[in-house]
Amino acid sequence: MRTRWPACILWMFFLILFFGLAQAGAQTRDVRVAWVPDGDTLILEGREVVRIKGIDAPETAGNGRPDQYFAQEATARLEELVQDRGITLKTGQVSEDRYGRTLAHAYLPSGENIGLLLVREGLAFYYPHEDQDESISRALLRAQQRAINEDAGFWPRVLQQHPEVETWVGNKRSKRFHHPGCGYGQRMSGHNRQEVETLREAFYAGYAPCRRCTPWPDDDM
Repeated sequence: MRTRWPACILWMFFLILFFGLAQAGAQTRDVRVAWVPDGDTLILEGREVVRIKGIDAPETAGNGRPDQYFAQEATARLEELVQDRGITLKTGQVSEDRYGRTLAHAYLPSGENIGLLLVREGLAFYYPHEDQDESISRALLRAQQRAINEDAGFWPRVLQQHPEVETWVGNKRSKRFHHPGCGYGQRMSGHNRQEVETLREAFYAGYAPCRRCTPWPDDDM
């Protein structure tokens, strides 16, 4: 005779299995930083490249392009935070990006989330992904909203870009937003489409800019 397990026991077993697998994909380790190439990237001793998860900072010069606006300020601040001290990295189930860089949240010895500090100071913006921890994502978005409200860092100038655009196009699934002329935005399904009137509205709602049609200023001119 087959034994029928109560639904509550089966549900508890599923939860234990799910969270066990999630933890199995996570890793915490202490490291030291050798070099900071930009405001969201760390080169560790041993040459491992770490991309700080959940944020995006202005790009430094490379491949023939100039620094983006506030790139040097973001790089200098990150270097100040990590120089001459060990930090802790916490990876999730997705531990690498498509370029082979380690994806991790980075923490100071005090326990402060480095990405959160950069967003709070207006040196980086929140960059959502589906696999991110929800509590960290909420904290990053709140920090971004506060930085916008306080005109911190790059926000006053960034939010003044492209005043001629009447409506930006947000993707509710990917949480990216597009210039109305962007091909990626034009191919978006109507189900995922969300129109936003201003850059402030887009960033405040947690959308990050499409890299192809980013509204970011190139430099500090």
